[in-house]
Amino acid sequence: MNALPSQSAGRRLPFAIAAAVTIVATVAIYWPALGTGFLGDDFMILHRLRGLGHAADILRFFRGEFFEYYRPLAFVSHAIDWARAGQNPRAFHFTNLLIHIVNTILVLLIGLRLSPRPLAALLAAALFALHASNNEAVVWISARFDLLAACFALAALSCMMRAQLVGQVGAAALFFLALLSKEAAVALPIAAAAWFTFRRHATTAQTVVLVLPWLAALGAYSALRSVAGGVSAVGGASRVPKLVAFLVCLAVIVSLSSGRWIQVREWLRPRRTQCAALALTVVLALLFAAVLSSGSVGSLAREKLAVAGFATFYLGSPVLTPGEAVFSDPTAPAAWIVGAVALVAVIVVIYILWRRLLDDDRYWFLAALLVATLLPISALTEGKRYLYLPSAATALLVAVLVAELTERGRRVALTVVGVVLAVSTIQIAARIQDWRWAGQMTSAGAQLVDSTLAPSCGTGHVVFLTSPVGMRGVYSHFYYETFEIPRGCMPEVFQVLVRVVRIETPIHVTWDGPGRIVITSSPYRDNFVLSHDLREFDVPLRADALVSMDTPLGHVNADVSGGEARVVLTLDSDVQREPARFFFYADGAIASSGPPR
Repeated sequence: MNALPSQSAGRRLPFAIAAAVTIVATVAIYWPALGTGFLGDDFMILHRLRGLGHAADILRFFRGEFFEYYRPLAFVSHAIDWARAGQNPRAFHFTNLLIHIVNTILVLLIGLRLSPRPLAALLAAALFALHASNNEAVVWISARFDLLAACFALAALSCMMRAQLVGQVGAAALFFLALLSKEAAVALPIAAAAWFTFRRHATTAQTVVLVLPWLAALGAYSALRSVAGGVSAVGGASRVPKLVAFLVCLAVIVSLSSGRWIQVREWLRPRRTQCAALALTVVLALLFAAVLSSGSVGSLAREKLAVAGFATFYLGSPVLTPGEAVFSDPTAPAAWIVGAVALVAVIVVIYILWRRLLDDDRYWFLAALLVATLLPISALTEGKRYLYLPSAATALLVAVLVAELTERGRRVALTVVGVVLAVSTIQIAARIQDWRWAGQMTSAGAQLVDSTLAPSCGTGHVVFLTSPVGMRGVYSHFYYETFEIPRGCMPEVFQVLVRVVRIETPIHVTWDGPGRIVITSSPYRDNFVLSHDLREFDVPLRADALVSMDTPLGHVNADVSGGEARVVLTLDSDVQREPARFFFYADGAIASSGPPR
């Protein structure tokens, strides 16, 4: 196990200055995000906080679930913000930024344990702190779950690297806190086993003993989740494949202890071409299954290719916008074709770096850490916040590789890293402006709706004829809970007719008499989604289809012709008699609409 690199006072000062500059730059870039406001799922969290009366009330978070998730510790952190600042969003955003800075420092410390070159730690911290895709986790209050889980997970890894058996109990306790923040840390024992197997060269017995505290923490969390939270210990039947994959990975790494992994390394060393050919064959098999099979095999292949593309693109690219267009629909051919290309690119990189990666036990550990952080999200492409913890593993891997290149290669690599950081910084700054817009649009929309409702709370029928979803790459959803901010209460009924998904498009709403509403969009960009019951939005409006259906509001006819979308709602007579208030989203804002007088 490497000791912390010894540095003279003359070398420590430049290192401390560089680390401080990285942290200050991160704070400066993210500081404007404090003015973002609340948006999307934030209002559901606030709704749970409103009933808190005194400190003991936070125990309720340990006795219940949240949309079938068990994340009590993150809710406790939100409760602390609520207690000190009420519904002032700046306090919540400041806590998010503070956790991100702590996480950056933890990545820096882990980097110091992995490489004798301080440059590796500095690069890892900078790449993580300014990773473009991490803006979602840092800026969105609802992503506190990911930030806090990563914080305790990184602290557990840092503690694990410094301590013997007694210290592993402390590391396992931190792992337990990570699980109570979000279940995304669940596979971390894989990384712990890898550290003992590959870095500490432990025997099988030693590895088992050292991993046992981690498994005990996982068992305690599962029991608490089931008994107190009322949630399945493994997350339901859909999570069983991930559980099996976790156990297989853990068993394989433990089986490689007592130096058996060195024998495997020696066997692999001369077989670079054969391994690359096998990996390419697997990718081609997945691609053929995705293209040719319409059954469960093809669906699984498409899902895994889309996830591979999503993770590879956002972990490796400082650019955000193209990926958002590609992965907005993970079932579309573009998503899984990009995934196949991404996997081929990864295989090529591994082929080029084969000897370096094989011969250094740190890369075995970092590869296991990357697997441990990616396994829990191996079916998810909805949000870049899922990649927050994997981005730390990626930053450490890249930083160690770059810092230990030859002098000439290191200069070239550092130039590339500099360009990546510059582009990432620009992307973060632009995306923060989008988050701020979404917060302002949501707040103004809620105020507009509230101004039309009766003075008494809990009354009124609100209809959004069009509602924004994921607009400008950020969360801009409206829920019942969104309307609590102005006065602390919601309308009696809130319904959405059309979801406008991700892409800004011109929208016009006109009334053809008191009971007929016409919504048009030209040029139409395939971004309207409708619903039979106004709950499950599963009817996309395509250019080649006509939609005719009954809804709780009335009958809907929709079609696309000549590049223009047209949605016609004929209100039911009882809806016409109700004093419903109609609104719609267009031109980046919520506007009111009503029948002709």
